[in-house]
Amino acid sequence: MKRMFLCCALSACGVAMAGSGAFAPQPSGFEGDPLLGADGRLRVAPDGSNIIPLGPDRWYRSDWYRQTGNGKAQRSQWFDDEGRLLHASTGGIRYGDRLEGSDVLWKVELRDAQGHYLGTGLADVQGKVHFPPMREAGDWMVIASDRMAWQGRDGGARIFSLDGREVLHIDAQEIWVGGPFADRKVYVICGDYEMAPCRVQDEKGAVLLSAIFDEARPADDDGWWLRQLDTWARVDAAGTRVDRALYQGVARWPRYRSSVRFDRAADRPLEMNRHANGLESDAPERGWLLQDGRFVALPASATGSMMDYCPGRWLLRAEGEVDSIIDAQGTVVAQARSLGSNDHPQFPWRLRNAYAGVGAAILDCDGRVLFEQADVVDYRATDAGVLGTLAGERSPRLWIGGDLRPHLMPAGLHLQEDYIAPPLLVLGDDEGNAHLYNTQQGKVVATSFGSVEELTAAHLIFLRDGSYGMMLADGREVLPPIHAQILPMSAERVWTRQHVGRDGDWKSEITLFDGNQRVLVRRRFESGAMGRVPVREGGDRVPGILALSLDIAVDDTNYGVRQWLGADGQVLASAIHCSQEQRGGEGDSGVLLGRGWRVDSDPKRPCQVPAVVMQAAEDSGIH
Repeated sequence: MKRMFLCCALSACGVAMAGSGAFAPQPSGFEGDPLLGADGRLRVAPDGSNIIPLGPDRWYRSDWYRQTGNGKAQRSQWFDDEGRLLHASTGGIRYGDRLEGSDVLWKVELRDAQGHYLGTGLADVQGKVHFPPMREAGDWMVIASDRMAWQGRDGGARIFSLDGREVLHIDAQEIWVGGPFADRKVYVICGDYEMAPCRVQDEKGAVLLSAIFDEARPADDDGWWLRQLDTWARVDAAGTRVDRALYQGVARWPRYRSSVRFDRAADRPLEMNRHANGLESDAPERGWLLQDGRFVALPASATGSMMDYCPGRWLLRAEGEVDSIIDAQGTVVAQARSLGSNDHPQFPWRLRNAYAGVGAAILDCDGRVLFEQADVVDYRATDAGVLGTLAGERSPRLWIGGDLRPHLMPAGLHLQEDYIAPPLLVLGDDEGNAHLYNTQQGKVVATSFGSVEELTAAHLIFLRDGSYGMMLADGREVLPPIHAQILPMSAERVWTRQHVGRDGDWKSEITLFDGNQRVLVRRRFESGAMGRVPVREGGDRVPGILALSLDIAVDDTNYGVRQWLGADGQVLASAIHCSQEQRGGEGDSGVLLGRGWRVDSDPKRPCQVPAVVMQAAEDSGIH
């Protein structure tokens, strides 16, 4: 018998090796979070603070996230997956978002041991603060591979090298307009009123040139292009004009190019018209100011507007039917009838829809036709390929995968754009039914169903008649549609949940199947829910662990029980919540249980858990 997900690689399905990784659940009744290993061992006990994941093998705990108001000094701690304390400080660090453009730094807020605000800074997953904190409002940003900047909201900026050394300070009364540049550690700084001079300054404080301009871009021979409003001029390193020509581009406000944010169009040529004698009456010569500072004239045939086409390629729309594809040097590399050039998110393709006698096609970055079919009028990109709609039809019926091989779906069926995982495609019909199509077999492989819950290249979880079932890529229904939930954890482990019983006596039953559809574990409860460990609790580090929530009633009193089950269905840990009523008005509490260990949220007044509830928690040897 074939295994259920034989074609799904274990690594791709997220199988965790036994004992590797950790997670930090948030059990009810506790002020803080524990850190539990994937083997169920208690790595770090809860003690009033939240634990958050920072990165692989790194966890952070701080009083900042859950203030108790008990007057204690703030503290911050960093742990690895084994629960080893790697670093601790008496001050508080609050981690925010990752710094855009950096893989190692986070934006943080800082407090001292007494809780006084120190400012915002940048820290790594070890808690090391790499730059001095800033108290005023503003933002941190990466401005070069070896430079960071703090931009104040009310003006001013500070530039730092990666070792934390401040290399430039810009006063609040000035505007940081540009720099540093790819080959020059210099900056463009302007006064804060329209006719104030701007200067180009290096990190040692030397002013390389000063004049009335709004923007500067490097040119060759240490020269510059200077812009004032819409007019550019070429100058040498000292700011002296090197020719009579003037260049006119798009009119912009003074100080338009601001380094406060990333320049998304930095690699796009700047289009302008050259007036050779510096007079507007000169016949304009259309060209580009390239990123390296050179001006190149465009071919006379390139008359249309410019639009992005491919990396290093731009499309000049022509007045006729043929457009020009221009490279970064201003050279025409191809001419193509490419109106409607839609980007593909994964492949270096551009999509042309049919218009004015020109057929729809898939093009490469040089405008060459990669795929064309006469009866196709529209192409639409998906991550895995392209959908094609035939003439006279409203919905796409043609599939072109990454290998550019076409697959035409049967008449009366159409592709469902949201459910594509080659070789599996989900099709719909006019009655609202769904069908599974396998491109490797070239046919519909399964009985119709209602809707899709989950689709991968190896399996489908579907809904039929109100219940969930599961089928493989060949269409075999390995789990019939009788379940309330189906949760694949790996190629070899699938959990299901269903309602069993009759005459009002219904229970929740969970079952763990292996790759041969053999039952490994089956348990019944009054009611329950299951799911993966949330990412905010580190669930991406332990993808094979099941989080189970149960309600157990004893004498009309409900006890909330959470359990975490391993790859073989063994209970790794349990948490039981006792409400205020169950404790005689003494407030909520909780009990956390594992193999050979127990933690009470209030050791002096532990919750008295009934034996029947403890029995549910003691499954698989927990006591």
